[in-house]
Amino acid sequence: MKSARRTLALILALLFLLPACAHGEKPKEPAPAAETEASAAETEAPTAEEPGTPTVQEILDTWEEAVTEIHYPTARPAKTVIRIPEPSSYSEKLTLASLQGLAARLSDEKILFRVGAADLYTPYMESEWGVTITNRVGGKPANFENLLAGYRDLCAGYILCAADPADPSVSVAVSLAGILDAVIATPDTCSAVEKAGYPLVLDVTGKDDKWLRASEYWDALSRDFAFEQPASMAPKLVDYAVMARAYFNFYDGKSAAAHKKMYEYLSDGAIVFGYNNSLGEYDTVKSFSEMNIQMVPSDHAYNLSTLSCFPKYTLTQKEREVPDTPEAVHTLCIVMSDGDNLQWVLNNFATSSEWYANPHRGEFAMGWGISPAALDTAAPMLAYLYDKASARDEFMMQLSGLGYTFPSRWDKAARQKMAHDLAEVMGRADLHWAEILDDHGFTEESLGDFAAEDGIDGIFYIDYSHYAGLEGEILWLGDKPAVSARYMIWSDHPTGNLGFIARRINRASTDPTDEESYSFLIVHAWSGLKDGKLAAHGNTLDAVASLVADLNENVEIVTPGVFMERLITNCAPKN
Repeated sequence: MKSARRTLALILALLFLLPACAHGEKPKEPAPAAETEASAAETEAPTAEEPGTPTVQEILDTWEEAVTEIHYPTARPAKTVIRIPEPSSYSEKLTLASLQGLAARLSDEKILFRVGAADLYTPYMESEWGVTITNRVGGKPANFENLLAGYRDLCAGYILCAADPADPSVSVAVSLAGILDAVIATPDTCSAVEKAGYPLVLDVTGKDDKWLRASEYWDALSRDFAFEQPASMAPKLVDYAVMARAYFNFYDGKSAAAHKKMYEYLSDGAIVFGYNNSLGEYDTVKSFSEMNIQMVPSDHAYNLSTLSCFPKYTLTQKEREVPDTPEAVHTLCIVMSDGDNLQWVLNNFATSSEWYANPHRGEFAMGWGISPAALDTAAPMLAYLYDKASARDEFMMQLSGLGYTFPSRWDKAARQKMAHDLAEVMGRADLHWAEILDDHGFTEESLGDFAAEDGIDGIFYIDYSHYAGLEGEILWLGDKPAVSARYMIWSDHPTGNLGFIARRINRASTDPTDEESYSFLIVHAWSGLKDGKLAAHGNTLDAVASLVADLNENVEIVTPGVFMERLITNCAPKN
């Protein structure tokens, strides 16, 4: 395994040393939406490569063999990215999303929908990966017809399904598009697809999930990945499911047993992308956890197939502020919740003043959660977040595994392997602290499997039923602490009131050798200030800033790393 990692690291290092890369340059500001980009033909030709330097094609040829250590669906590195606006019609979105997924896996020219925070991270594709950004395909504007024509030789043909998003044939078509290398067409886009030269490969009109499972194609679908997503939300996640050659469907019901039955074919440790508001968060996560499966919340995520084509074996956070250790303070660590939501990170997390774009960010130390999937599925976005971090910002892993799960419900052997894989991913993303959310899982048996990994230096714990229900209890796992949340900012809970929290913290112990002198506060990302009061969907970071303003001078707010280091130094049990 170590040999494989060294091989991958070498390949990626060589990739980043290619002359097209521009390391050290400041990323360009995003172009205005109306600005027309130059065609690939108009860009400056790359300089000649140094003797002995592998060509891009040589790296591409070895990439698929080298990515065996990646735990998420990952495709060939990009050379060119074609940016397009999101089409207005459902059928065109579906067709282009399937084409995007095929292009991600089979071509060096990728497709990117210009949605969410794409304008923030696209410049990093150029500056950090040397990728050419264009809005043209084959020298022509990248409209619907020209995109179909430009990728015709890539595809075997097309799959026909219904134009109605509620029709089960849509999920069947998405599930099969990747394994048949076929774009998806509906009666609304069929004529354009045929005009571009695509023959009909399979008509699944009238077919449903039962037909799919009994078909000759079922065994060809991935056993490591699946997608739980209403077909009506296309193109979100369609591209990634097609790229991953994975099952795409949605359980629209209330029975946990029926939900389990849909996904029981998956392997231990499998990852399901999407979300299920129908069954509900708790029952969905519990259902998956009892099968040793984890979920990456991503139902509103665009472009994951393309974003997975930016390999970065490691990504390092900026150096952070390390304050002097005073003799008598209450040490407080504040952490934002829900960073495991890839959809949020890729959409308005970084653009909204409620969170990362808030002007108060950087005035006080803050812990920010991020999904361990971010490095391999959205490296350009992660590069942006790391680059824009202040000296008082630190990212930590959220949540519970390679995806959202309740680890205490896993079989021990499966949990140990998951913890090992998680530590490996965390190390590559420079994440040292794991946040575990579980359903009454604050136990040595469950958390000890994470603490046993060298790449996990400590654990922040929140309980599903009540984030701060354990009131700051600390469990020592050898010399590593698992620290439960003592406080939470959450509009739906009386103990989440800002004034209540400030009064409690201001009266708390300041003895550095006393565990009561250390408080972990979790901030519910969907609560904040609205009209001067804490409310659902208010400004979250404004609420944090309001709390900070009410704290006494003997309360010091520090990053997760400083918090854990102080706690370990002063309170770890003596051998």
